[in-house]
Amino acid sequence: MGFVTLDNPEAKPLIRPNWLTWLKRRGRSCLRWPKAQRRAGRDDWIFNGTFHEAVRGVLTMAQLFSIMPVAGILAKDPRKLRFTWTSGRAVYALFCAVGIGFLCTMSVFFFASKRFHFQKMVTAFFYTYNLYAMYRFGRLAQRWPALMARWTQVDESLPVQRDMFERAVLAHRIKLCSILVMTLSLSEHLLSIVAAVHYSNNCPAVHDPYEAFFKSNFAFVYYYFAYSTLRGFLTKFFNVICNFIWSYVDLFVIVLSMGLSHSFRRINAYLFLHKREKMSEQFWGEQRQKYRNVCDLVTTVDDHISGITMLSISNNLFFICVQILNSLNSRPTFVHTVYFWFNLIILIGRTLAVAMFAAEVNDESKRPIEVLRTIPRDGWCLEAKRFAEEVTTDTIALTGLKFFSMTRKLVLNVTGAIITYELVLIQFHKDEASDVDLCKLKRMDTL
Repeated sequence: MGFVTLDNPEAKPLIRPNWLTWLKRRGRSCLRWPKAQRRAGRDDWIFNGTFHEAVRGVLTMAQLFSIMPVAGILAKDPRKLRFTWTSGRAVYALFCAVGIGFLCTMSVFFFASKRFHFQKMVTAFFYTYNLYAMYRFGRLAQRWPALMARWTQVDESLPVQRDMFERAVLAHRIKLCSILVMTLSLSEHLLSIVAAVHYSNNCPAVHDPYEAFFKSNFAFVYYYFAYSTLRGFLTKFFNVICNFIWSYVDLFVIVLSMGLSHSFRRINAYLFLHKREKMSEQFWGEQRQKYRNVCDLVTTVDDHISGITMLSISNNLFFICVQILNSLNSRPTFVHTVYFWFNLIILIGRTLAVAMFAAEVNDESKRPIEVLRTIPRDGWCLEAKRFAEEVTTDTIALTGLKFFSMTRKLVLNVTGAIITYELVLIQFHKDEASDVDLCKLKRMDTL
């Protein structure tokens, strides 16, 4: 396929185009007017049960905010996926990366050049984190077509799903989880804007409310540059992109964990269906091979997204510690109090959700042992023994750059670390308050 057959001896062979012809073709493809959207038909609403089909909506939402610039995500066939640097999606992603890189550079320079302040460091960390996340998603977008082709191949080798409901359950779970996470993220961002307006209205030096808002919230930019409407729009636009990426990193890890655990769940459901039946050695050999294929898929996916998983966990822990530290401070208005606790609850909930959904992959990979232990003596065979050894000895889980595995124990460790940090801060605050009271008493005695 893809080669010209010269059945006719007089046919001319293909001539490779020069760089000018290649550049013209690329220019036409970039400037081509997009095709009109067709009306959805019955086939568009029927799911075939693959992860590629279930994750299309999440990738479409990501491309609206400049990440995962992969073409062909709405096609049901994963072989139509492709990544090119000259596509409109890639150009849009590069434009946003340049803008976020500018904000990152200015925030780091503002933190390093002026008096060191903790809040300035948090701002610099926020934009640096989002810039690196865009880089990781850009690297993943280049490998996404091959990864989805491999994932679809594994999905097709798993036990057949019986009805339309089973084929659509993964897509609906991913859709509901995405709507919930992004709605909470949008609510948190709107509350932050309402809280920020309070400070901008109290600035007597600036009479324009829009200018006061941007100068108070983006001081690291407008300390060096004069304010203008275009600069204000671009600054806020890139800030919205960063807030979306900040939440989408967690959502992406959750979605991929749901897809991997669903693959294990299909194998487990098939094994439990034949739990009380006496199966041959060939049956256990086939099931062990299917289980091995999903385990290899988990390893492949982890090689691609372990950096993103590490980003998600480290970012959430950092901002939880920041918010716990800020809990010792008083807040000026009721809106600031609502925003603070709402933000902290969302952070803790998102961290636990990422850990629990990722740990579900490890939990589902251990469930086949429940069926293997019920095999009678006369039904025990070499393939069943090998299957049981793989389930009990192998650790199948997503990791954070291979430093730690996403299991149930990680949830307890993270929860314990957060509680310990909170108790240490409370004790430190009490000791500091007691020292202040002692100083006041000594002053009263001297008087």
